[in-house]
Amino acid sequence: MYVSPAVRTIREDPMEGEPVTLLLEVADGASIEDVEAAVSEAGATVEEELQFRTLKVTVDQERVGAVCEVEGVETVETGNTLGLDPDGAGEDVRPDG
Repeated sequence: MYVSPAVRTIREDPMEGEPVTLLLEVADGASIEDVEAAVSEAGATVEEELQFRTLKVTVDQERVGAVCEVEGVETVETGNTLGLDPDGAGEDVRPDG
């Protein structure tokens, strides 16, 4: 499973009571419905299903670790992945390889 550097930082040093938006890519062969249920059990709220088998969820930062443990999740990135910063690069940049 790929966990972006930003998500790893949040998981290791969460700000209690502060929510974060995550993008969860569901692995091929995993049921999106099963992953949605498991993510909800881990304490997250599924906001919407995006393209490419990706779920947009909101979760308190202290529950990010539990979301990262959900079986069937292939990639975990922050919601800022889709946005661009002033330098033109997204917050999370997945290395090739």
